[in-house]
Amino acid sequence: MSSITTHNTAAHRRTGTLLWLAVGCILLVNAFILGKVYVNRSAVTAELSLSERELQLPYNYGLAKEDSSMRLSLRWSTPSTEPIGVDMDNWRWQYNHQLQLSAAHFASFQFPDCTHKTSLRQKRRAWVLVEFNGQSYADYVAQVEQYHQLVMGLVPAANTDLEEDALARKRKEATEFLASATGSSSRLYVIDAAAERELLIAAQHERATTTKGQLLIVPAELRAGYYRCDKAEKRTTEVVIDKLAVDSFYIPKQAAQGFSPVGATKFNAEIRYGRLYEPWVNRLQHCTTGCE
Repeated sequence: MSSITTHNTAAHRRTGTLLWLAVGCILLVNAFILGKVYVNRSAVTAELSLSERELQLPYNYGLAKEDSSMRLSLRWSTPSTEPIGVDMDNWRWQYNHQLQLSAAHFASFQFPDCTHKTSLRQKRRAWVLVEFNGQSYADYVAQVEQYHQLVMGLVPAANTDLEEDALARKRKEATEFLASATGSSSRLYVIDAAAERELLIAAQHERATTTKGQLLIVPAELRAGYYRCDKAEKRTTEVVIDKLAVDSFYIPKQAAQGFSPVGATKFNAEIRYGRLYEPWVNRLQHCTTGCE
């Protein structure tokens, strides 16, 4: 009888020890996370005032049943180098993630040469230079205006109702494209990248002399371009930006109450970047018509 009691006591002790170890691990992880948040928010290194043009619901929002929190994803693009033409791809202009780098910045990633076929598409951690409401966006609007003028100046190739209808549709699409560029497209652009942050600091200072927009350097992930080994394409220093290190934001509960960023909802969000270059939503403002 005493041996059974001793065995049960030992089992209870082991269970209690494991329970306390589990609790300790949870507390340790939470302490680490809270400590990281505290360190990051102990200094504000950059601040952006974004709107519904740059922030949207994630594409898979609502599909994860266990995640009931409110999140917003960043909308950004890279400058398009596609020549303006009647048959150009408007969609690629708005959602371009390809970026041409200088030879020095591209070399900093030490991508394998073109003989290593199996490792050409390896991802790399990177630093990217982001511009908000600056020269890249101004250039984009100018390109769309030029495209709009080009389409409006077209005449039907043949004097038929079919040609007239096709041209009318194209003019309508061009007008909608221009309205989107000036009123709803994101003004956030990734304009440069390098493996070391120090390489982008010089580029940031140089860019600051030619743009009125805000500039900041943030971590990201990228890959070598699809055509860098295709000599005919001449894109040997092109990369594809897969994502920014932090591409979405949790909305504080007090700000998320009654907030639904769907449809024509207008809002303004103050985004702050901290000491660890991680962003958070500091303030969310609802607008009836638009936010300045």
